[in-house]
Amino acid sequence: MKSKKAKDRSIGKRIHIAEHGDMTTIIIESTITSAQRLSLEMWFGAWTGLGTLFAYGAFTFEGDERLFYLGSLVFWAFFWVRIAKVVAWRRIGKEVIKISKGGLMIKNAFNTRGREWTYSLNKVGVVKFHDRDATSFIQQLDNSFWILGGDTLYFLYEGRTKVLGKQLTSQDSKQLANVLNKAISAHKG
Repeated sequence: MKSKKAKDRSIGKRIHIAEHGDMTTIIIESTITSAQRLSLEMWFGAWTGLGTLFAYGAFTFEGDERLFYLGSLVFWAFFWVRIAKVVAWRRIGKEVIKISKGGLMIKNAFNTRGREWTYSLNKVGVVKFHDRDATSFIQQLDNSFWILGGDTLYFLYEGRTKVLGKQLTSQDSKQLANVLNKAISAHKG
């Protein structure tokens, strides 16, 4: 009895597809250039230094100055966590998509950790791509390497819009939408 060999292929530089007969696995890497990663990590280091100064002020001064520094420290901490998450995502993050008869599983993974979202294939709508408007400042900002976002694919599930495919090019999004729709159709039956 012969076992089915997995068919591996890629879309662009970041998307890797493996078909195992009874399952299709898609990995979307979150890689950026070395220069972008260096600038992101330098920004994180500078932000950490600023927080150290706020903490020094909060524990050194008294009265209204202390309240100012404590308030600034709360603001700083919120954005420090956000920046740390982006740095971790760019170093070890990836989107994992698995399609099988059991359903569609989507996971934003930090190495092996991350929350899995599972959807019944019978309730998953057609996967469509969102074509970005090159003149929109907000859409271009959402596609920046220092932001964790910029989802380019979406589908309806029980009346709600679900998104995936962070910061993909239009061409890669179109190709991935076709692959996802074919894999979902193949595993439904």
